[in-house]
Amino acid sequence: MQSARAIWIDVDNSPHVPLFVPIVRRCEALGRRVVLTARNYAQTVELLQNAGLEGKFVVIGEHAGKSKVKKLLGLVERAVALRAYIRALRKSGVQVSVALSHGSRSMVLAARQLGIPTITMYDYEYTETFIFNTFSNYVMVPSRIPDATLDKIGLKPHKRIRYEGYKEELYLSYYEPDTAFWQKVEAENGVTIDLKKVIVTLRPPASAANYHNAQSEAILEALLRRLLTNAEVWTIVLPRTEAQRTELEALVHRLQLSTSQMLIPKRAVNGLDLAYHSDLLISGGGTMNREAALLGVPVYSIFAGKQGALDADMERRGMIRFIRSEEEVQNIPLRKKDPSTTPYRPSNRVEEAILQQLSRW
Repeated sequence: MQSARAIWIDVDNSPHVPLFVPIVRRCEALGRRVVLTARNYAQTVELLQNAGLEGKFVVIGEHAGKSKVKKLLGLVERAVALRAYIRALRKSGVQVSVALSHGSRSMVLAARQLGIPTITMYDYEYTETFIFNTFSNYVMVPSRIPDATLDKIGLKPHKRIRYEGYKEELYLSYYEPDTAFWQKVEAENGVTIDLKKVIVTLRPPASAANYHNAQSEAILEALLRRLLTNAEVWTIVLPRTEAQRTELEALVHRLQLSTSQMLIPKRAVNGLDLAYHSDLLISGGGTMNREAALLGVPVYSIFAGKQGALDADMERRGMIRFIRSEEEVQNIPLRKKDPSTTPYRPSNRVEEAILQQLSRW
């Protein structure tokens, strides 16, 4: 895999940081230069800094807002900025041989215009996939997504690269729990968390995503009412953006709920540690649910969009339970985690599958 040609990786959302950090390190260890770009959205920048990559990435663009018009304009604007950055690198002698992302539409468009081969990953088939499927050279998807589904969403067979397992395995295989995690959270936020209580982590739905469903918001409100009125529960709420933090704080205030046993962390926390040290995780997303489920933590999903193949598979296996109405919120058992639960054993097969593809260029 020795080559002077660079690999370009774009990180445009928080979950992509832990996903690509091991890839960056493996590529560099193999002698490949990595050009790392990031969108200033959610906790991407902070998490890259926490991962020790300060000075190794360039921030280009930010989230443009919830409206479709703004999203479209922001997509084009960021693609133009990415293209300009890579062109400038070319002039300085850096040649990019392949571009890799987990669903970065701006990168796909920029790389296409630059004539750079592009590999796009995604694991939720009901997001807007037109750009990925049309302009990427190859698309890596989990083997659990059926061919019939990929046919329907327009991903041509010759572009498909299958991988076994879950993408989260890539970094879970390196994970070691931080035994001082709660002490660090308490020190950073100036609070004392009663760990004898049931520790619940609540991740709101991705309200700015193209697949967001309003039913998730109604369920979230019912959850806040139940969790914040239970004296035996300590709730950690993890908003995705500063805007969502403000919305959540306003919602809790409007509902006149106590915040004496609730924490919204001031800065980005390690999501794996938070999940691992929680008794229960309730989330409106996909990645954090799968992380917690694979770590053996009880997981309830409040995602109300169209269910993807991975989530359906995990629900069949009893790894994730879905809350589909406000009434079902009352059925969630609030209790301490069973310490005898055996977690899933992650492998390095996803990491090796990605490196194998990158080695072609």
